[in-house]
Amino acid sequence: MVKRPLLLLAAAWLAIGLPMPLLAATKVEATLNRNPVPAGEAVTLEVVVNDDMAADALDTSPLQKDFMVGNISTSRSTQINNFNVSRETRWDISLIATKPGHYTVPALKVDDLMTAPIKLEVVAEGASTKAQDLILDTQLSDTQVYPGAQLNYQVTLLVGQALNSGQISDPKLDKADIKRLGDDKESSQVRQGRRYHSFERSYAFFPKDTGTQVIEPPMFTGVIATQDSRGFYQNREVGKVGQPQTFTVLPVPDPSKPWLPARDLTLEERWSQDPKDWKVGQPITRTLVLTATGTQATNLPPLEMPVPDRLKVYPDQKDRKSYINDGWMMAQQLSAAALVPTKAGSFTLPEVDVTWFDTLAKKYRVATLPARTLTIAPGAASQSQVQPPPAKVETTAGFWPWLSATLALGWLASLAFWLKSRLGKTKIKENPEQESPGWLRLRQAVLSKDPAKAGQALLAWAGDKYGVHSLEELAQHLQSPALSQAITELQASRFAPSGQSWQGDALWQALQHAKAPEPPPPGSGLYAAFRL
Repeated sequence: MVKRPLLLLAAAWLAIGLPMPLLAATKVEATLNRNPVPAGEAVTLEVVVNDDMAADALDTSPLQKDFMVGNISTSRSTQINNFNVSRETRWDISLIATKPGHYTVPALKVDDLMTAPIKLEVVAEGASTKAQDLILDTQLSDTQVYPGAQLNYQVTLLVGQALNSGQISDPKLDKADIKRLGDDKESSQVRQGRRYHSFERSYAFFPKDTGTQVIEPPMFTGVIATQDSRGFYQNREVGKVGQPQTFTVLPVPDPSKPWLPARDLTLEERWSQDPKDWKVGQPITRTLVLTATGTQATNLPPLEMPVPDRLKVYPDQKDRKSYINDGWMMAQQLSAAALVPTKAGSFTLPEVDVTWFDTLAKKYRVATLPARTLTIAPGAASQSQVQPPPAKVETTAGFWPWLSATLALGWLASLAFWLKSRLGKTKIKENPEQESPGWLRLRQAVLSKDPAKAGQALLAWAGDKYGVHSLEELAQHLQSPALSQAITELQASRFAPSGQSWQGDALWQALQHAKAPEPPPPGSGLYAAFRL
């Protein structure tokens, strides 16, 4: 329910023109601070509502049937975070069951909401309840897997008391690759009516041998703070071992076929520019991209790029990498090459096939880039147009040109002296990029006047700095006409059959002035909606 203060806050919010934050639905949750509990000892029932409630909104009368009800405390809090308002009302109720047995904390009414009932175990006085302060669970994503395919393994640690320190060892499995999937996740969980501090850690297993495999579980050791029957806290060393997990590695269905297990696989091609307008001597970069889910990059086969005889191939880049997406390992391979046609006419790029095994459907599949027919236009003939020199006109100017030249020289000398004095007082700010090792290597390669060395150095620098995979992509990213022209000249010298001479000065000048496009400034677009 929404109270009057919240309505007033909403009206003020709209009055100053700010976007109205979304209000979460009102809900209630009841938990116990420990379970089980010895007979005669108090257990705290916590009832929390994500709204502002009156103290008497909670009806505790159903508790009196099976429990002695002690102190009831009420607290409220309000938080505003990024224009989102959150309110909370909490009741802490002390309950005591005098006899051992299995009890049910009944559903309680809070205004027009109801809590869920909770099972509570009450043990005899002196019985140990320490085991419930610590829970270590392990879980597998599947019980069957193929060699080299990903099997997810999750470790969940639940701590019911204040945790002072602790560490979890890694699980072990012989003849398998084991990789952590991201960072640990912290949250809270309710189990058996009790709230625990939760730590989750995920692993990816890539088994190699077939047959039944057993994962050696992790172990937790740490120190927690526990409260005795008199209400005093003390540190206690604890330890817990997870449950062993067993799974089966199935044999390869058909050993005569290439083995690449994956949950999903895509094969695509990228062109640095549209090959429909291709001409003789014009280099265009073609990149093949193979992406697989649930496998390792080392399992990906090399990508072959077959081409007809009328194309010259200059390999540009080959790269393999792995990354994590939504809890699964992603393996990706890129193979780029600059293609330069040597003859005009039509030709066909052969299809590219990759055979893989679908671990979800449990059958072999083939990813195919279909054959592609392209037409090459004749190259533009480079003719240097020599303009005839202008005819000489002899005239006699007399005394005035000498006087004008003398005055101009005096003015230029004064201007040079003034500029020198101004520049002497100006400090030149150095660009940190010009001091980086990658930039210095690029400068040395470009000014060496070797187009092959300059092209490789520029491609490596562009990949590290901007994540692009061809020089044409770099020109498009930086959006510099001068750099685009300089890269075109570099590629022509690099790949053209005639082997044109190349200096490198124009490319270096263009690189020094080219800048990456900047993000939209605050106060425009999405930024404006969240800025006071």
